[in-house]
Amino acid sequence: MVIFKFLGFLAESFVFSYLGLTFFSYKSFEWSTELIVVELCVILIGRALGTFGLIGLLKCCNYEKGNAKKITWKELTFIWYAGLIRGAIAFGLVLRIDDSVANRGVIVTTCLTLVVFSTIFFGSTVGVLGKCLFGDGDEKTQEEAEIELENLDDTVGADSLSSCSSKSSTLH
Repeated sequence: MVIFKFLGFLAESFVFSYLGLTFFSYKSFEWSTELIVVELCVILIGRALGTFGLIGLLKCCNYEKGNAKKITWKELTFIWYAGLIRGAIAFGLVLRIDDSVANRGVIVTTCLTLVVFSTIFFGSTVGVLGKCLFGDGDEKTQEEAEIELENLDDTVGADSLSSCSSKSSTLH
């Protein structure tokens, strides 16, 4: 299992090193600052519509009915923000565009810029956003603790829970 984690780490390191080095090899290509800004806005708005809109639509259809743990706006905000990170797959697909396509260079440099920017900016700030939204993660609110207790009572049953605690006290 450790070898697979190591191989995954190596592959990820290679991909991001390749992207970083590739960024400087496209100096001769055309760059369009306006297109980069427009595409960044499209990414932000599209991800927001996909995250908040879809979950909002599902909530209208009562998909959380009977579920004790509902998705909060904080969780949706985190999902939206973390999903803004564009990856190497997008860049790989752009590289497959035929050379005969008009403005291929602008498309490639725009995609590369968005991948590098989103990976560095959103990737490095997603942890800060998580701490701002959820705190350290060690502390549970009283409401979360009560919900967990209710779920435990429902699944295990009060009698089974009391017999388990009495067995564990005899073992100590």
